[in-house]
Amino acid sequence: MNPKIAKGVAIGAKKVLSNKYVMIALVILVLLFFFRGRIRKMIRKRNEKKFDKNETQDVNQIAQQYRSASNPSGVSWMIDFDGTDEEAIDKLAYQSKNNFNAIASAYRQKFDETLTDRMRAELDTDDFQSWHNIIT
Repeated sequence: MNPKIAKGVAIGAKKVLSNKYVMIALVILVLLFFFRGRIRKMIRKRNEKKFDKNETQDVNQIAQQYRSASNPSGVSWMIDFDGTDEEAIDKLAYQSKNNFNAIASAYRQKFDETLTDRMRAELDTDDFQSWHNIIT
C-alpha cells in the first residue's frame, strides 16, 4: 500500500474515532453483538408472560394444541422432522373458526412464528387449503 494513502487513512480513522458519539455507537454495537442471545431470551420471556396473562385461556390452550399437533414429540428442533397429527389440526380448525385472530396472535406471541406459516409447513397444499377454508 502506498505510504501516503496509509497515512491519510490513519489520520481519517483518528478523526472519526476521536468523536465521542462514534465511540458510544461502536460500544453499543459491540455490546448488542455479544449480548444478542440474552436479549432474545428476555424478549421471549416477556412474550411468554403476555401469553400467560391473556384473558381468554381457551385461546392459549388452542394455540398450544396447534403446536402439539404440529410437533408431537415435543422436542422443538424436531418440529420439521416428526409427523403431524392432521386429525387434531382439523378438530382445532373447527374450534378456532370464530376466534382465529386471537388464537393466531397468542400462537405468535408464544412461538415467534405465525400459525398460518406453521400450518403451511406442516400440511400439504390440499389439506392447508381445506384448513384455511374452515377457519375463514
